[in-house]
Amino acid sequence: MKPVIKNLLIVLIVAFAAVVSFLVMPPSQQAMPEISFTDIDGGEHQLVDYQGNPILMIFWATDCPGCIKEMPELIALHDEYAEQGLKMISVAMPHDYPEHIKTMRKQKGLPYLITWDKTGEISEAFDNVRVTPTHFLISPEGEIVMRKIGALKSEQLKQRLAVMGLEPIQS
Repeated sequence: MKPVIKNLLIVLIVAFAAVVSFLVMPPSQQAMPEISFTDIDGGEHQLVDYQGNPILMIFWATDCPGCIKEMPELIALHDEYAEQGLKMISVAMPHDYPEHIKTMRKQKGLPYLITWDKTGEISEAFDNVRVTPTHFLISPEGEIVMRKIGALKSEQLKQRLAVMGLEPIQS
């Protein structure tokens, strides 16, 4: 076999093995960041205070059409899982304004905790989030088990919550 073909074959085999291992290996779990934040009503929080429960972090913006479109689905998730311990924390991006965030909460009837990431520290702590919506599911043990950029797929989320022992409350 010619050396060029042999080298090309080796490169292809190594590349194929890398792709297969990436697809087959479960994503590495990362610990949730140790952050503190103030909600839009002035309440002080530390993310670690919610450990022991699943946490859904939702990065969004008032000017994001996809974020606004998924709000009814997020409200339904809250209604189905909050009593069982799911904590939902909505993080408005730095370019937003508190008045807009509070108006959106009132107009849409958002029942979960909302904070404004005024300085971008929360976004930075979660791998520098820049695209909205972006969601993170954190296990009760404090491990980030899901990162979803774009529209949330509630069925996938519900499957992950079921693994954590949560089942939706039927209304």
